[in-house]
Amino acid sequence: MKIITVSDIHLGAEKSNEPAFIEFLDSLHEDKKLTDLVLLGDIVDMWHRDASGIFLENLDTIRIIRELQSKIKVHWVAGNHDYHLLRLKNRAPHYHYPFEFSESLELKDGAHTYRFMHGYEFEYGGELEFMKPIMEVYCHVMSDSLLMIAGNFHAKPQERLKDLIEDIQKRALDEVRGKPGQIIVFGHTHQPFINSEENVVNSGSWVDGESPNNTYVELMGGKPKLFTFKGEEIKIRKVIA
Repeated sequence: MKIITVSDIHLGAEKSNEPAFIEFLDSLHEDKKLTDLVLLGDIVDMWHRDASGIFLENLDTIRIIRELQSKIKVHWVAGNHDYHLLRLKNRAPHYHYPFEFSESLELKDGAHTYRFMHGYEFEYGGELEFMKPIMEVYCHVMSDSLLMIAGNFHAKPQERLKDLIEDIQKRALDEVRGKPGQIIVFGHTHQPFINSEENVVNSGSWVDGESPNNTYVELMGGKPKLFTFKGEEIKIRKVIA
């Protein structure tokens, strides 16, 4: 089993690097070992663009993902910016959507268990259930509305989450602490890393102006690796207390 994971493309937002993401998706056709692609949330940005507009404007990207789906398994986990996608699941036989959407995902590879969550869960903590309907509302509110402006939702995650980032990373570690063979992969913060124990991984983002960006995670044989597209492997490991 070989898994590639990406998150936080934010298609529909002004600084989304869609051209690079399309090139990356095209490159996956050449990977004969690849078995699974995990789209780990905020692939589309419904907080900055209406849902129909996003998919109409990004048909090329969706088409490539559909083509990959004929060769490998494609898993789509909803993020906070595309939380509305969860409304599209479990509607068969009346509707036939090309993708299955989930809040979280677990994949097993022998003795290894890979767990995937977008990461908003680690930001909201005990307020998660309260925030879920609010995230749904945000997906229906355009970016120029007074609500979005007042809520400072245009701020970069590094700025908005700067006082929360350590807590977010610790909550992610708590998900797998004392659980040998488990690895948690999340996005949300736009800050890619692998921790020193190699059981907590952040997949980063594909948003222009962030450094590093255009990052993806490879999981194979219980070993996580972090890369920048057309760049090098990120080998630095982060210590989470």
